[in-house]
Amino acid sequence: MNVHKSLLYFFSLMLCFGMTITIHAADQSAAVKQKNNNTRSAKTLKHTAANKTAAAAKKTPTAKKMSKKKTKPVQLLRIGSGAIGGNYFVLGELVGGVVSHPLGSLACGKGGTCGIDNLQTQNITSAGSLDNLNKLQKGTIQTGFVQSDLAYWAYTGSGLFENKDKQGNLRAIASLYPESMHILVRKSAGINTVADMVDKRISVGARKSGTLYSARLVLDAYKISEDDMETAYLNSSQSMKKLLAGELDGMFFTVGAPAPAMEKLFKESQDFTLLSIGKAERQEIFKQGHYFSPYTIAAGTYEHIPAVETISVYALWLTTDKTDEKLVYQLVKSLWGDAAKQLFNSSYIGQTINIDDSLKGIGIPLHNGAKKYYNEIGKRF
Repeated sequence: MNVHKSLLYFFSLMLCFGMTITIHAADQSAAVKQKNNNTRSAKTLKHTAANKTAAAAKKTPTAKKMSKKKTKPVQLLRIGSGAIGGNYFVLGELVGGVVSHPLGSLACGKGGTCGIDNLQTQNITSAGSLDNLNKLQKGTIQTGFVQSDLAYWAYTGSGLFENKDKQGNLRAIASLYPESMHILVRKSAGINTVADMVDKRISVGARKSGTLYSARLVLDAYKISEDDMETAYLNSSQSMKKLLAGELDGMFFTVGAPAPAMEKLFKESQDFTLLSIGKAERQEIFKQGHYFSPYTIAAGTYEHIPAVETISVYALWLTTDKTDEKLVYQLVKSLWGDAAKQLFNSSYIGQTINIDDSLKGIGIPLHNGAKKYYNEIGKRF
């Protein structure tokens, strides 16, 4: 949940509740004073009360009108993100803050967000892309962040989802930022290109992970199979630990750059480097699906590391075709509004989000609500 927005929402409710109590307490005090005023006759009291009731009826909205004002529903949007502290979790906080404007928030332009009025977002932690795809299908979240390659495979029933039911109701809201393939190796292992990985101890990512399937495409482009290496199937954290302990020679890791774990590694040691993927091999990979894009990890992104030519998938913001078209249109409009830029600029991940790349790497249909907005601003999908 967006903590800042939640606190504002909580305090607004408290204020409303306090006003109700105050109004009731004032009514009771007036009644007591009238009751104890022995200088008036019962008839006068009755007449005065009747007059007050009539006057109050003219000034006070009817219960029906009041209920109309108070019953405007709070709209809840659940966003599937990732593990606490990870890039997807940070993304959930940023996007949630940009698109929401909970009840009681400060006005847009006066310290408050400029999102959708009365929209409250919840940042739902998850295990990442695959978990978010599963939650979208179950309907436990309305939107979620998913790697573009996994989104394509789920939609088409290919790759990781081969021989499984297609998730044909998936729809894209936007492409947010690139997640690049990092190929990290120990310098002492003598691995100067991916081709040198034969007979080396290499982690290609956890089984059933997006990193594994991307790594396989890279290896295939170099005509290398997993049997040609001492292959380990470990997640990024496990791989990093074994690499530092000297139990691995290299690892594949798909993540937004700069990745905090990589930054720490290169600050503390010059024993490691990143490999580029050759131009011919990259072109071969791009033939496998347009959800991949070329990507350069700029020189200086990591200490002592020159520019690295690699590939990327994009972090997509997804929903399903069941989500209301008007809501999705408003989400996209808020996402790319001028007021959103200030909040996005508050973090590195946010700084990589821009409307120029908003349709990159999307291999599945756009939601109709998103398509309507992009058409209005002249962006064609």
